[in-house]
Amino acid sequence: MAAIDLICLGDSIVYGYGTYPMGAWPRLAGEALGIRILNQGENGDTADGMNVRFMEDVLYHRPKEVFIMGGANDILMGIPQSHTCESMDRMVRKAEKAGIPVILGIPLQIDGELLEKCWFSCHSIEHTMALFREYREWLLDYCGKRQIPTVDFQEKFPEYLKKEGIVRGLQDGVHPTAEGYRVMAEIFCDAYRQIHGEK
Repeated sequence: MAAIDLICLGDSIVYGYGTYPMGAWPRLAGEALGIRILNQGENGDTADGMNVRFMEDVLYHRPKEVFIMGGANDILMGIPQSHTCESMDRMVRKAEKAGIPVILGIPLQIDGELLEKCWFSCHSIEHTMALFREYREWLLDYCGKRQIPTVDFQEKFPEYLKKEGIVRGLQDGVHPTAEGYRVMAEIFCDAYRQIHGEK
């Protein structure tokens, strides 16, 4: 079996909810980059759930690298951010102990208007959006201290949508549309090339 270049571990945004498997962004990114990516996203998963399956879904496969993105469901479900951060740190340490380089993803910001109509949150829309921003700041600070490369979907998604003339990239306030997943693939590819010193 060919070596796995990258495992993408995460929740429904990594899995490709609403467009899996053909339109999931890890698949699109793998094709564009010419690398073998294994999608280990799981609908509805939390950072703690990802940590529980880390051995089976990541370490067992011995990938060259692992991309980890979680925490969105934690916020929507009302899980304390301290617990989410602890779970993320545990996964990073497991990967580092196994000698697997880590890239961390920063989840998309929600669309408050759509979320209120189509999805759910344990908090008010305003507070939910604030929690996503706070989580982003924690991830940036954590990765800065540990020198871990990031893919900032929260910052780049609106920018790339605007550049391509896409009015709305989310289907329900949380999950991307098919075009949104394509944009996520573009964002990832640009970041991945930069991380690896490619043009």
